[in-house]
Amino acid sequence: MNLEEQAFAQEFIRLATDGDARGWHERNGGNLSYRLTAAEIEACADCFHNTAPWNAIRTAVPVLGGSFFLLTGSGKCMRNVRFAPAENTGIIEINAAGNAYRLVWGLTDGKPTSELPTHLAVHALKCTGGKEGNRVIYHAHPAHLIALTFILPLDDALFTRELWEMDIENPIVFPEGIGIVPWVIPGSEAAAAATLEKMRSYRVVVWAHHGTFVCGDTFGDTFGLMDVLEKSAQICGEIIAMGGKRQTVTEKNLRDLADMYDLKLNEAALSANSELEIGIKLCYTVHK
Repeated sequence: MNLEEQAFAQEFIRLATDGDARGWHERNGGNLSYRLTAAEIEACADCFHNTAPWNAIRTAVPVLGGSFFLLTGSGKCMRNVRFAPAENTGIIEINAAGNAYRLVWGLTDGKPTSELPTHLAVHALKCTGGKEGNRVIYHAHPAHLIALTFILPLDDALFTRELWEMDIENPIVFPEGIGIVPWVIPGSEAAAAATLEKMRSYRVVVWAHHGTFVCGDTFGDTFGLMDVLEKSAQICGEIIAMGGKRQTVTEKNLRDLADMYDLKLNEAALSANSELEIGIKLCYTVHK
């Protein structure tokens, strides 16, 4: 079996294809990485080569020593992943010390995504303690969510509360809330550090005026999370364009939901409603 025919590779390709179909990946925007399981590494061993040079990792990730990752390439387009996987994606191996990587498959004329430092830092955080989940990390440019970073306060609790209200099932999907990182240079160590700090509390980080960074246990969970966020942002934008809210989901509604489904909701987001409502009304009045 070719590596591209492995189940994990097919799921990777599907996510890239679905994200492109949603319009989240203009040109070469966005990137995706997946940490292979031991069984998947063994199944693909005959497809790997060990002739590529080792490349230093700027910030070592010892906990990832010996890991293998399937990821998109720098400058590569998500829309092309399904047509030529070996040209647009690759698998890297992390050395035992976690301070270098080498390409063992794919990316025949390229290198890993420029966001590799952020991907590795978050993978290292999420797998600490032997956790098997959070194998998928996905960065996309969903337009409505980006647009909200020009309108809403760049505050974790306020942003979370607004998106919770857009669909009453949202608190079930991301009860811990989402993190917001003010504008930072893409691919920089500063971006990696800021994202890592937010990821200690969340599975979603919104990069202001840029895009969104999410992680999940499976490809389906990860794509679904991004999809929910973007749809909620679209609803929010349409409400603002229509003149704002007449009524909404209250703090009591959210607490009742939490009680029914045994959710531990972000307390700061629960109490953020009144301040955010004022902010949206003022914003709409100024731009009307």
